[in-house]
Amino acid sequence: MIRKATWADAPAIASVHVESWKTTYSGIVPDAYLETLSVREKQPLWEKVLSESDHSLFVAEENERVVGFVSGGRNRATEGPIAKYDGELYAIYLRKEVQRKGLGRQLVQALVGDLAQKGVRSMVVWVLADNPSRGFYERLGGENIAQEEVEIGGKPLLEWCYGWKDIQMMKP
Repeated sequence: MIRKATWADAPAIASVHVESWKTTYSGIVPDAYLETLSVREKQPLWEKVLSESDHSLFVAEENERVVGFVSGGRNRATEGPIAKYDGELYAIYLRKEVQRKGLGRQLVQALVGDLAQKGVRSMVVWVLADNPSRGFYERLGGENIAQEEVEIGGKPLLEWCYGWKDIQMMKP
């Protein structure tokens, strides 16, 4: 089941966030950095996000347990070619055991529907180039429109930006 997140979901969202980083980015992001991630640290972040009315946040539940989430809103880029896109998918994370079951697509569809109601017509997402789930965005029809280097845990990593000129044309 996919539903709009509530403030009470913050601890579960933080848990999915931390667990997903540890399983997805193991061997990509330095282990020392991953070991510092904690639900206690991430929960206030998600409580803040949930209190912001312009932020779209949905959760996926299985057996009444939050197993994934997606968040998005207005594009944070203010200059360059990326800034011409209206919206941005900020984060999407699923527990490892529920990946490849269609929940990611359902979460993105919920986000896109919500953003479209807010007047968003195009969207971007930034993804680590070494992320094993990067193909997910390509299967949704995202085009690699930019790249940049970021540093996580002291390690330089390449991020790819995928864009959709028309979110209503995303591949379901």
